[in-house]
Amino acid sequence: MRIFPWFISFSITAAALGTAGCGSHSKPGPCPDCPQTTNHSVYVANEGGNQSTVSVLASDATTGVLTPKSGSPYNTGSGSMALAKNPLSGFIYVANNLSGNISGFSINSSTGALTPVPGSPFTAEIGVDSLTIDPQGGFLYAASEQSANLWIFSINSNGSLGSVGGSPMLISSSGSESSSVVVDPTGKYLYVITGSPVGIYGFSRNATTGGLTQLVGFPVPANGQANQTTFNPSGKFLLVTGTGVFGLEGGLEVFSLNAATGALSTTTASPVQVGRDPAGVVMDSSGTYVYVPNTADSTISAFTMDSSSGSLSSIGGSPFPSGGNGSINGPTGVTTDNVSHFVYVCNASNDVSVFAINAGNGALSPIGGSPFPDGGNGPRAILFVP
Repeated sequence: MRIFPWFISFSITAAALGTAGCGSHSKPGPCPDCPQTTNHSVYVANEGGNQSTVSVLASDATTGVLTPKSGSPYNTGSGSMALAKNPLSGFIYVANNLSGNISGFSINSSTGALTPVPGSPFTAEIGVDSLTIDPQGGFLYAASEQSANLWIFSINSNGSLGSVGGSPMLISSSGSESSSVVVDPTGKYLYVITGSPVGIYGFSRNATTGGLTQLVGFPVPANGQANQTTFNPSGKFLLVTGTGVFGLEGGLEVFSLNAATGALSTTTASPVQVGRDPAGVVMDSSGTYVYVPNTADSTISAFTMDSSSGSLSSIGGSPFPSGGNGSINGPTGVTTDNVSHFVYVCNASNDVSVFAINAGNGALSPIGGSPFPDGGNGPRAILFVP
């Protein structure tokens, strides 16, 4: 677990981040393929305070301006740290680290409002801090920062979670503290990033049962204290951040995925340096630009990715100020919209910064009015839903 002396209200550990998409629109203006033509929704998991919550903010599809939605924030468990959206249905899930369970909500397609699904919250374990859902929307996987367990749940038609035989499964008999779990875009493979000992564990998935089989050649070593991860949209590359890779500075490592075997290999010129204590990694919907929020620096590192080699080139002006209010304002999570227009960053100062993406070079510019109040306390993860 990563702890910052400059921010004693809550500790910063890994949180699962994600982006939902609904088409390939790349022109200015609202997305023509999305169900909402005026506003999309941004969800923020808030860990702090006497009651953890999820905030729901409307994002104007043209300007990116955020406004709180009626009924927000919604109560969750204790220590809400991660979010995951079912890619094929209107359900969203929250990992509650301290209460050791997972809250599930159905999303009102018109308003973005949340309603608990039957049986929520669902028991996991203390320390659960990362969630992912397979592309077919049938199974949810949850990892814990305090054990070597990986929890597997089936997702029912009403959004409730069911137990899967063999869950939780042991990632490693030598023990590990997981910081992130991710499924590749095809749903064929699942990877768990562990910070202690540092490494990446790979598994093949049974799409019917959700079961996992450990792949040969794993764990794969990673640099520093690996924490956050994502795939590029094509699934060719896995990106992994780590703290303390370059002295006090963090790093971003790129692994190439062998689609036939699930094997991972480090790409050339990897890792690259980012800021101190990277708290996430996300790509724009085109798979061109990479953004890493750095909590201790209050910055966002930005790169262009070569789609063939996976090599990263720093974008001019990077790192960009993350834009929170006050002296305690480090970014704790990041997401992008589905049309490569905006980057959203939740900050320790209980607000959300919104940046416009320069389509030509990936540079970030804060929009008017940014940052916007989150409505909760101690934001830890953020998710865009069109």
